[in-house]
Amino acid sequence: MSVSVNPDSVVKGLSAYYTPATLADMLAQWVVRTGSERILEPSVGEGALIDAACRQAQRVQEYPGVHFTACDINPAVIETIRLRLGTRSEARAIDFLQLDPASTGLFDGVLANPPFTRNHSLDPHRRSVLRKRFDTVGAAGLWVHFLFHAMDFLRPGGRLASIIPASALFSDYGRAGLQRVSNRFAEVEIREIVDRPLWVNGADERGALLLADGFDQGSSHLPEPCRWSAHGIPAALLPISAAAYDQLADQCTPLGSIASLSIGAVTGCNSIFLLNEEQRRALKIRKSDLQPMVSRARHIPGLTIDKAKLLRLALEGEKTWLLAPKWLGEKGSGVRRLLAKISARRRASTLWFKKRTPWWKVDSGGSSDAIFTYMNDRGPRLVMATADVRCTNTLHCVRFLEHVPADQRLAASLSLVSTFGQLAAERLGRSYGGGLLKFELKDARKFPILPAQRDLRSAFEKADMSLGAGDLAEATRIADEALLAPLLGSQWEQTIKRLRIEIDARREVRRGR
Repeated sequence: MSVSVNPDSVVKGLSAYYTPATLADMLAQWVVRTGSERILEPSVGEGALIDAACRQAQRVQEYPGVHFTACDINPAVIETIRLRLGTRSEARAIDFLQLDPASTGLFDGVLANPPFTRNHSLDPHRRSVLRKRFDTVGAAGLWVHFLFHAMDFLRPGGRLASIIPASALFSDYGRAGLQRVSNRFAEVEIREIVDRPLWVNGADERGALLLADGFDQGSSHLPEPCRWSAHGIPAALLPISAAAYDQLADQCTPLGSIASLSIGAVTGCNSIFLLNEEQRRALKIRKSDLQPMVSRARHIPGLTIDKAKLLRLALEGEKTWLLAPKWLGEKGSGVRRLLAKISARRRASTLWFKKRTPWWKVDSGGSSDAIFTYMNDRGPRLVMATADVRCTNTLHCVRFLEHVPADQRLAASLSLVSTFGQLAAERLGRSYGGGLLKFELKDARKFPILPAQRDLRSAFEKADMSLGAGDLAEATRIADEALLAPLLGSQWEQTIKRLRIEIDARREVRRGR
């Protein structure tokens, strides 16, 4: 495979709306059909489109051989991308509008999320030069020039897939530009995104997708847009319970307004720093040199976690001990023998080891009130933790603000289990490899928390027991009765059924069914 890009590894700010994975996947599915294409990415940014092309290539061919040429005006971006590209691909630090097709050859496809820089934001001289060069009219934004130039790089029969601003669908210059592109392709489809995508940089902007096939093999009229969800679902097929969802959302508080969220402990080498009880005993490491640690979502199946539960998991073979000695002990001690498995080269090349003094002393962080699960299939959970429990950076630490009462904290945990919370997760979460929902810190901070209408202790304990027994449906019923019924009134059960239909539809699409 030619590349694997971490979507959070590249940062730039050039009027860019970094591509959500769902939109990137739609574009990639249009362009990548054999798994052996030559693909041009004219403004690679944080690499989401290349990631999506790789995923799609692996779906259609067992041993894909996609060749990328990635461009970006930001040299720092290219340095990062270049490290991740295979030998059959290349990255160029260049303004795409200055790239010459003679220097690259022609491509099977172009995958693009061009800058949305508006016409009035361009330097006047540059605006004049671009207008003459591409023969554009009106207030054409930079994305128009990008698309016109991109067509010069396509072989006959090639494909183009690009994100465009929503304004392109109704502005005179936008429609003129799209018609000009349509004139060069045998088939064109435009998908209007009916909800706001969760842009990776948090921008508040709707968008649309331009999908074109058969370059210079026919001419198309500008099609009417078809309506799609930002989650990759045709709007006509997606049951939308907007009124009920909005009614509840209007009464919610973002989690980030009642709690602070942070990453968990970073070990730098989980295979060494995390142990189970059998390993601890074999090395004769004292419990005082260890810290109870949650490192997997499976360690917290319910709504509560404490040291005793983690110790039972360690006895069952789960790595729920963090190596956290105050000193290394005598020569030949278990702590020293364990740490000796990390080579000097590994220590020198691991960023987190170089940040720490001494390198082996992991900062397990302060106590947290709860743990927010990071990667999920059926939505995240907020698990209440005792003060002696920590988590690794595969989960998020949550500390409630001092003024937040106990019932509101329980409401926060129950909110994520409720039908409303599960739908909020499908709308807010980012779909990643394997169809899982991922919640970065900034996503988790936005999660809507329902108000506490009454004493929730009994409902919380029952939901905790149900989840611990693997019965999510019963836990959800308990949370719905405690939190949603008081807000929705006598018809609450019928309203919840409508919300559930949308949840099921979104999950089926996310899971690739």
